Amino acid sequence: MKEIRVFSTTQRFVHWLHVVAFLVLMTTGALLYVPAFRGFIEGDGGYLSRLLHRGGAVTFMLLPLLYVAFDPRGMLDSLQRIFRWGKDDLGWLKAAPRYYFFGDDRNMPPQDKFNTGQKLFYDVVVLGMVGFIATGLIMWFGKGSVSPTVFLLSVLVHDLCTIAYGAFFLVHLLLTLAHPLMKGSIDGMLFGWLPEDYLKHHHARYYEELSARKRLVQQRQAAPRPQAGPSLEQA
Repeated sequence: MKEIRVFSTTQRFVHWLHVVAFLVLMTTGALLYVPAFRGFIEGDGGYLSRLLHRGGAVTFMLLPLLYVAFDPRGMLDSLQRIFRWGKDDLGWLKAAPRYYFFGDDRNMPPQDKFNTGQKLFYDVVVLGMVGFIATGLIMWFGKGSVSPTVFLLSVLVHDLCTIAYGAFFLVHLLLTLAHPLMKGSIDGMLFGWLPEDYLKHHHARYYEELSARKRLVQQRQAAPRPQAGPSLEQA
């Protein structure tokens, strides 16, 4: 079966580093709200928990910098795709319930490299990262130097970002690992390649874009090169 390269090494590395950092942040942050784990947030256990949370936060903040440093074109392309919305996205939202619950794809419009659901998730990721970093820095370094209102507002926004981020992350994880229609999608982020048939079915618009790009390259390669004229020495 023919496969097509979809994600670069940098994109896959940043993706999985993001997963690890988020799980560390989510786990250590959730301990604050579970009384049974009080021992992990007080005393020596609390020190370790805070250290892990701050380590995850630093990693989280480095992710965009790593992406820009090693694959700026890939990052710009991804941002343009996830924030570019059109009528096909509205069509996807209408068709998604029947598609995901009953496998009926008759009304599913062709999708880009990221389908509408993935775009929703990545939009939340990008905006959530901005919220996390801004409020996290205030909570980390601003305590005592900002007003109590600003500090409490930062905590509230931080928690709201966590709820939204966590909900979309869970849905994304369940669809990727458990939904029969999404079988094979994880290979893209594991190895960078996806089966051609999978792209045709799930990301038809992106597949056509890649095909058109390939045809253009082939046409340029097949075009006859202009013959060089006689040199001055030959004239």
